[in-house]
Amino acid sequence: MIPNTKISNTILEFGKSIILQLPDGHSKEEFEAAISIVIAAWNAVVIDVWNKTDEFERELIERLGEGPKQAQIEVKRLVKRKKSKFSDDLRAVGNHWVREQDGEYIFGCEARGNVEDLPAKETKH
Repeated sequence: MIPNTKISNTILEFGKSIILQLPDGHSKEEFEAAISIVIAAWNAVVIDVWNKTDEFERELIERLGEGPKQAQIEVKRLVKRKKSKFSDDLRAVGNHWVREQDGEYIFGCEARGNVEDLPAKETKH
């Protein structure tokens, strides 16, 4: 089943635990850094499902092993959240952006799908 929600809204909901940790008055760059971590975790799980592996998840955690322990813990939580609460959504995030509008940061992104897994039986030709 193809989700009917905007991928940008789904990503914001998925990553709210990271986003809510940003300090009051955070900068656009801080928000972009947080959303990049959220997207990396999301895409690692999705691409691993597409490829029936755990390669991307393992690589993401391994790369974080060089940084603060808290970052590794947060990403592991995101991976677990993706697998438990968002497991049915197999869209990956492609291009993404953050822009400022009226003092707020607006996040947008494009969804990418694995065409091999899209349901063809309900496609009209």
